Amino acid sequence: MSVAESGNIEGLLDELKNWPSSERLRLARMILETIENHPVNAPTKEGSLKDLRGLLKSDAPSRTEKLTRGVPVESVIGLLRTDREPPSDEECRQIVEEERWKKYGH
Repeated sequence: MSVAESGNIEGLLDELKNWPSSERLRLARMILETIENHPVNAPTKEGSLKDLRGLLKSDAPSRTEKLTRGVPVESVIGLLRTDREPPSDEECRQIVEEERWKKYGH
């Protein structure tokens, strides 16, 4: 019987509320990564509550490991750099006003 079928999702959620926010965020990221790696309509793999509780302990990267997704930030720094000065506050207000005119027409 899966966690969903046994009604233990609420119990699991109550237990997760006691975890530090950093650990809950790590678990959420790991869950999202499983969705990215599989089509949305793929059948779900049934697992026990015990498997879910052990997930962070066994499969999660340690706090000292560097997590990478996509392009490293070092290669992106300066990508949009120009020779121009940044816009002044008045120029920013003007840009915002022009964009509002385009979007809302007033």
